[in-house]
Amino acid sequence: MKSHIAHGWKSLKNQFYIVIILFLYQLIWGYFLYRLVHSAVTPLLMRYPDPEPNELSQLLYYIEGKMSLSDSGTVHMYIWILLSMFALRMLLTPFIHAGIFYGLHREREGEVGLFFFQGMKRHGKTVLLFHLIEWVLLAAPAYWVIPKVYAALLDGMPLQSMGLSVLPWILGWFLYGYIVHQLILFMQFGKTGGGGLLPPLWHCLRGAFPLIGVSLILGSLSLLLFSLCTGVSLMWAGIIALILQQGYHLVSCIMRLWGISAKFDLWYAQAHRGAEK
Repeated sequence: MKSHIAHGWKSLKNQFYIVIILFLYQLIWGYFLYRLVHSAVTPLLMRYPDPEPNELSQLLYYIEGKMSLSDSGTVHMYIWILLSMFALRMLLTPFIHAGIFYGLHREREGEVGLFFFQGMKRHGKTVLLFHLIEWVLLAAPAYWVIPKVYAALLDGMPLQSMGLSVLPWILGWFLYGYIVHQLILFMQFGKTGGGGLLPPLWHCLRGAFPLIGVSLILGSLSLLLFSLCTGVSLMWAGIIALILQQGYHLVSCIMRLWGISAKFDLWYAQAHRGAEK
């Protein structure tokens, strides 16, 4: 487990240009999202009663907001823009992963270069197909979970009791999602490396314990760094908080690529061992 994390860090350093690309991508995406939210929310806040409102003016403000959500074409336009941006991001993510996977394969072969965009072109459609399958599989449990949550809401159960009754289903959904994601991730490693689909599944199952260890260690480290950045931002609001929040995108990209590289190293070790046998 430690060796996979160490090799993943080495791969991260060898392909640090991908971190820079992802960081710039996150900054550009965040800027456009900020401008969109700012253009939508600021006019709405300016309509809030001033000076300090009484109960009647507050009620009128909320009624106006509710009517706008149902009737205003502008509100619907912003909703469609947000949905389109979300769909575009989901479409771009598989191509980004394809570039990362291809770079890791070329690194294992001893090649040095900028393979990111070449990988997007060569394997983007294949990885997109894997992502579509994963999204469908992840959404499938909603058929059972959502009716359970809805029934608990209709029964008027206390919040604590409802949480206890629904929590096992939610935790089961998360566990199921984690397993599906790891299996499909290993299948993508194998497919982009020119292999088949079934051997990576066996490699994932055989390396389940180190895989869980890598996920827990890097996941805990990511959570710790996020908590530190968020805590400092809340304590020292201002330019320091802004710099930390924007800089955390770089940390997030580093941790994400480190996790993929460490799991790739685990897959490579399992596949190589199988080939030797």
